[in-house]
Amino acid sequence: MKKALKFVRLDFITVKPYLTLKNLIIFLIVPIILILSSGVDVSVISMFMVFAALYVSYPFAVGEKCGMDALYPTLSIGRGTVVLGRYLFALVFNLCAGVFACIYLFVVFTIMQRNFDVLESLVVALVSFIIFSFIQAIQLPIYFKLGYTKAKMLAYMPFIGFFAVIYAFSKLVSSSFISQMAALINWVAANTFISVAVGVIIWIGIMIISCKISIMLYNKRDF
Repeated sequence: MKKALKFVRLDFITVKPYLTLKNLIIFLIVPIILILSSGVDVSVISMFMVFAALYVSYPFAVGEKCGMDALYPTLSIGRGTVVLGRYLFALVFNLCAGVFACIYLFVVFTIMQRNFDVLESLVVALVSFIIFSFIQAIQLPIYFKLGYTKAKMLAYMPFIGFFAVIYAFSKLVSSSFISQMAALINWVAANTFISVAVGVIIWIGIMIISCKISIMLYNKRDF
């Protein structure tokens, strides 16, 4: 675990040059434009998660360009450590993006003299974190299997598929199904502890399975 944590630090160092002032300005301005132009509020938190998801792929790109995968064994860094470290990096980066998004929107809403709902913001950040974690649970094994160059187009398919499913769902669901979903949401709201516990267990299970698949695929690659 100690080596995996050091590898997380290495990935942050890898990503740091891409956290430029230009990119930061874009990240800060785009949500404000959306808030002013379309009236969206804390839902723009999910946009910060999209930005974070893009950065999670950068260590793969830099590692492939610099031939780092072949270098790791010479530094006594096993492939399992590489995989675990990159999953932890994605987890930490997503968490940082969610926290930053909430703080930033609080400042923006305060300046704009608009009401900032803390609970709603935390719920949106949590849901966004879970959704993008599931997407990355599909993406990361693809990167470890094919490498960045071959996988970059395929790895974006989960994003496209997710939004396609949401769109189709909104168009095709019946009113009775919506009523059933509303009943389920009410049950979840009334049984918060059980719902959170089950959700955490499912999330951990999916991430463990994804990580093990990544290790298996990464071990089969030749460098």
